[in-house]
Amino acid sequence: MMEAVNEGKDLHISVTMPSIEVGTVGGGTQLASQSACLNLLGVKGASKETPGANSRMLATIVAGAVLAGELSLMSALAAGQLVKSHMKYNRSSKDVSKASS
Repeated sequence: MMEAVNEGKDLHISVTMPSIEVGTVGGGTQLASQSACLNLLGVKGASKETPGANSRMLATIVAGAVLAGELSLMSALAAGQLVKSHMKYNRSSKDVSKASS
């Protein structure tokens, strides 16, 4: 959700992800890259103090990343830069230079 607040001087933005499934134990969490990422985030394995705390923290991190992506997308749209950025950083092997004109 995005809404202007403080007489339009500020923006309140939030994201709601009511059913996000994440895990910090079992499954693919033992694979090298997944394990390294969980370790980097400080959420690898089960929390010894509070069961489920690491999974809740990982879900919070994911939601924060989603929120940042949404804000970036809306900023690009508002500034009219979204298509220009896609054309500039296009990794396709096709020539898309004519599409931007």
